Amino acid sequence: MVSVSPGLKARPPAVPPPWLTRLSSWLEAVNEHKPGQLDMAARLAGLSTEDDLQAAVSDYLNLVVIFRRELGRPGRLDSVVYKDTPIALADLRTLLALTDEEAAAGIANRMLLKAATLHADVAMLAVPTLPGRAGCSARGTVLVQDGNRVGIGCVCYHWTIARALLGAVRPEPGKDPGVRVWYQATITWLLTAGDFANADLHIPHAQLILPDDPVIRYLHGRYHEVTASPLIQPVALDAGTDTRGAKAHLEEAADHYRRALRVNPYFVEARVHRGFVLLELSHEGEARGELLRAVVEAQGTRLRYYAELFLGRAEELAGNAAAAREHFARAATLYPAAQSPRLALALLARQRAERDRARQEMQAVLSMTAAERDRSDPWWNYYRWQNRDADTLLAELYRMVAPGAAR
Repeated sequence: MVSVSPGLKARPPAVPPPWLTRLSSWLEAVNEHKPGQLDMAARLAGLSTEDDLQAAVSDYLNLVVIFRRELGRPGRLDSVVYKDTPIALADLRTLLALTDEEAAAGIANRMLLKAATLHADVAMLAVPTLPGRAGCSARGTVLVQDGNRVGIGCVCYHWTIARALLGAVRPEPGKDPGVRVWYQATITWLLTAGDFANADLHIPHAQLILPDDPVIRYLHGRYHEVTASPLIQPVALDAGTDTRGAKAHLEEAADHYRRALRVNPYFVEARVHRGFVLLELSHEGEARGELLRAVVEAQGTRLRYYAELFLGRAEELAGNAAAAREHFARAATLYPAAQSPRLALALLARQRAERDRARQEMQAVLSMTAAERDRSDPWWNYYRWQNRDADTLLAELYRMVAPGAAR
């Protein structure tokens, strides 16, 4: 397929071969795409077939390897032949869109991240708007809404292509800050969007590349925690897509949170979630220890709300009614219209035969309109909310691939 020609003066054919036309079209889309926008480049890439995209990416990666090999060859030659097509090394560098620094090192990290970002944008922005099942592989997945099966979802092959591109980053993908942010941003987006079919394929790749990254560990834990939730578990069991059960997923979630905290003990969001998962697993004592620390360290109203609410539950289970009441009351103070801490306070009072207090708390709940309850209680969005949201992380990624950005 590839040969080196010492005396050959590379002359491109008058009519470019199909592989070069296909590669050039893909590179044009990569270069013209504006990160974060549903532009024409993203739409056209979304309409491309999986075979064409994989072939273009394969050719690009092969040519990067060839360029790097020729750089290190003694008595370097001025041209190569790829798929019976002669290419001068200078033209090859231009085709691969390498910077001076990358050309000297034989790497294409900037372009690889840019291309992976294009395919992420196609998956997030373009595929949901395209006709039929454009962008979706033959493999189907169950589409769930409010715990009910409502149709067939999309396993998007653009994620596979993007991961393959980032796997070629040198010297190691896991040491590249752009790769790290790309995975953190895209996994956060998938979990927030409730796209667990694609997250199920996406997260293990991130874990292999970034085994010690606490954010990836945390997100892996979130995947298992939400999979164990009433939002997903009943349908997953009914459809036969998951036979492990909630307990197994909760145990995995607790372990991933523990690993994240081992790397970063100040990762309060992971500590709050670990506390909740341990409560679900009936490990009340360990949960209480995590949450006692979390309520002291938690920054931001919503994260503090979760910590206070869950610690109240842990204290209640430990038989510490006064402490439980204090933490439920703090949660209610943070979100005065939230019904969850009020209901917890009412139940606690009822269990202690404090009927007037129980009635007072229930009256506070019953006097709220449905809109107030839905809008004001963070508990309803617990399984979707992230302290660092997807938009923030994606904005960081887009800055890294913007023209002129330092790498």
